[in-house]
Amino acid sequence: MLPKKLSAQINKNHPWAVNTLKKYLSIPSVSAQKRGTRESVRFLTGILRQCGLKVRVIKTKSGHPPVIYAEKTVNPRAKTILFYNHYDVQPAEPLELWTTPPFKAAIRNGKIFGRGASDNKGNLITRLNAIKSFHDAGLELPVNVKFVLEGEEEVGSRSLPLFMKKYRKMIAADMCIWELGFHDENGRPKLSLGCKGIIHTELTTRTTRTDLHSSLGIIVPNPAWRLAWALNSLKGADERIRIKGFYQHVRRLDRLDRKVVRQISFDEKKKLKELGLKKFVLGLKGKALIQRFYYQPALNINGLIGGYQGKGNKTVLPKEAAIKIDFRLVPNQNPTDILKKLRRHLDREGFKDIGIKDATGYPPARTPLNNQYVKLVAEAQTKIYGKRAMIEPLFAASGPMYLFTPLMPCFCEGVGHPASNIHAPDENIYLKDFLLGAKCIAEIMNKLGGSKI
Repeated sequence: MLPKKLSAQINKNHPWAVNTLKKYLSIPSVSAQKRGTRESVRFLTGILRQCGLKVRVIKTKSGHPPVIYAEKTVNPRAKTILFYNHYDVQPAEPLELWTTPPFKAAIRNGKIFGRGASDNKGNLITRLNAIKSFHDAGLELPVNVKFVLEGEEEVGSRSLPLFMKKYRKMIAADMCIWELGFHDENGRPKLSLGCKGIIHTELTTRTTRTDLHSSLGIIVPNPAWRLAWALNSLKGADERIRIKGFYQHVRRLDRLDRKVVRQISFDEKKKLKELGLKKFVLGLKGKALIQRFYYQPALNINGLIGGYQGKGNKTVLPKEAAIKIDFRLVPNQNPTDILKKLRRHLDREGFKDIGIKDATGYPPARTPLNNQYVKLVAEAQTKIYGKRAMIEPLFAASGPMYLFTPLMPCFCEGVGHPASNIHAPDENIYLKDFLLGAKCIAEIMNKLGGSKI
């Protein structure tokens, strides 16, 4: 149980944490636009040192944002917890949809708004508030702590694999608290044990040297139609992906998986209303819907490019067209294998002219449901939030967790909520969650420090 002295100190440090987060949110650290890296590194190294940690800024490939590594060792024989976070954020556009500027933190209705509030800056500050509060209360940390903070997560963590290969001994720990997490519509904290993998790529084709008058479409092939037909071959109205062997390595649910599915709560009516939908795909409901969400892979269309995009009409036959897609992968699926199967499928279906461009991504990752630390983290969440933690087999989005799970169990835990709007305008977290998040991290560290596992 969290000592009263420590809980009081976290309350006392809350204004410091809010002020620190506001400053952090003001840094436009958009990796896709190559902004804010130097400012973020300067800011974070100062805050980390203020919290009593030793800091190293480790350069990656030329021109890529560095990895910040920080640590504090209280006892070589004590348990060690690693925190993975990233200091880059998604682009804030479209700017006109923000109520207040995305890089000028605003507080209203009990929330703090700004790009990165939930993904992922708010979570990092809760972890630092917990560590600082131990020190300020005159209490020794119950565990050794380490931080890995990267600046490329939102663009595919390009430099992280080499960093992990070179420094795997340095980052060794008993467990990792992953970048972010959420509670559900009823305030029940979620504990996610993994991430889906991802491939994002672009399918392209070109037919003529230049755009043409659309009257020629009766005798000249249209690249947009080529891509439309190719897409139709990839996935049917039954939502089944038609690539041969695509589902070959998707693992079947075991007894523990089915048990977890039964304890996951999901307010379907509320979510449908929030999304403006009448039903989910295939009309799925209940456990079938939950099982599909967590355990099945997906193919999504992200963007269609080709021809005239302006106002009004233009009767043009485009010379080229492209479609941006992504695959979300589940455990045991491999991005390299899926890309090979995609290429073979297109060739077999008569679409050798369609190219696969800029394919990037990474595998899924998952901590086993029966891992020895699952109960420890869930009990800490339950204690602080006053509601039984809900265990999720996977976080439905993706991240480079696959680099960490071979070394240690990873747990997604954080201060987001269902309307945090990550990657969207008016991203936010509740200030009360921001405070509880620091207490939850402190409770996890206390439990880990006293664990006999």
